[in-house]
Amino acid sequence: MKNRISKQAKAIADRHLEALKTGNFDDPVVHTKQEVIDALRAGKTLSGVIDQIETEFISVGSIMISKIFKHESKSYRAGIYKGFKILIDKK
Repeated sequence: MKNRISKQAKAIADRHLEALKTGNFDDPVVHTKQEVIDALRAGKTLSGVIDQIETEFISVGSIMISKIFKHESKSYRAGIYKGFKILIDKK
């Protein structure tokens, strides 16, 4: 059975996807990976995190379509979920 994304990581990813649509990120000042994870778990959104996840897990084509046409494809959403799963759920 595949390891699924946790409810917490999915909720964090969904908050970031919504922030992408509205352009409203909290962007608290963080200095370490643990501070980033703590901020995410506290409900904050960080534009740098979503940018890094896009770079690591999403194709250039999907990013372009997302930015230009404001369309969130299945592969785009899957990449975002994968990135947050690795960041939040990693043991």
